[in-house]
Formats: sequence, C-alpha cells, structure tokens
Amino acid sequence: MKKYLPSLLLIVITFFLPEKANGQFTSRQAGLRLGYRSGIFYQAGTGAGNAEVAYNAMISFQKNGIQLTGMKIIYESSFTRFSPEVYFSWGYGGHLGYLYSDHVKAMGEDYYFNGPRFCPLIGVDGWLSAEYRLHQIPLVMSLNYKPFIELTVPGFIKLTPWDFALSVSYVF
Repeated sequence: MKKYLPSLLLIVITFFLPEKANGQFTSRQAGLRLGYRSGIFYQAGTGAGNAEVAYNAMISFQKNGIQLTGMKIIYESSFTRFSPEVYFSWGYGGHLGYLYSDHVKAMGEDYYFNGPRFCPLIGVDGWLSAEYRLHQIPLVMSLNYKPFIELTVPGFIKLTPWDFALSVSYVF
C-alpha cells in the first residue's frame, strides 16, 4: 500500500480541488477505461472555436507498477446532422511510471532477469476515439484507440499499436 500512496494522494487532490481552480473548464468527467492499458481517468474540457479541447489524466496499474498518462484531446462533432450525440476525437500525450517484474516483453521477445527488478518507463501516446454522449443522463461511452511507444530502463523499446478500449465516464 505504501508504494501506491503517492498516486492515490494525487487522485484525491485532483478530484477535490476547489471549484475556482477548474472555473475555466466547461465539462469534467471521471471514468474507467477497459482495454489493454486499463485505468481510471479524469478529464476536463472547454470549447475552442468549433471544436472542444480536453485534458485527460489517467492512472493505470500493471505488473506491480503504476503509470500516469497525460493527454490533450480534440473533439469534433462531424455528424451532427445524423446524430448530435456522436463525437470523434484525436489527441496526443505521454506517460511515465514503473513496473516491477522479472521479465520485460519487447518487440515480440521475452527478456528475463535474475529476479524481480524495478524498471522505470517513459512513453509517447496517440489517441483516436468515437464517443456517444447521453444527454438525458450524465454518461459518456467511448470506443478508443491509444497506440503508444515506450522506453523501459534497462534499454527496451516497446511499440504497442493495438491498445483498443471501451471507456465509460460520468460527466459533472
């Protein structure tokens, strides 16, 4: 529990910031992403011309480690004539964190260590999604794609082009 305490503290501070700190944002959501790289996320967005710009922070757990991901996401409503609740988005960002494992899988190969090892990592992420917003209830469902590339110390590069997920979030 001690190793998760700083991350949990960051989540609590983010959710309970005073309203004035988030006054410039027109929408906020918190939710769950279920896929290859699952996690919980918080997102704050605002209008920008004929699009919407949002900033997303996600925390995920894997192989006895933690990852923090930050993304900038641009939403566009291309099919408002057919369905005003469907939005498409694209974005970019990055992540950092660590894993604690006895092996690393990189470029289709498994590399084993002589025991569990602390491995810090840093990466770059992309984002594409189709989102359906339910206006009757404050709920958003999204099918998203988040390919990433990361560098894991000791010197492994991991390319993951297949990170598809389903996200569900509550809008407040």
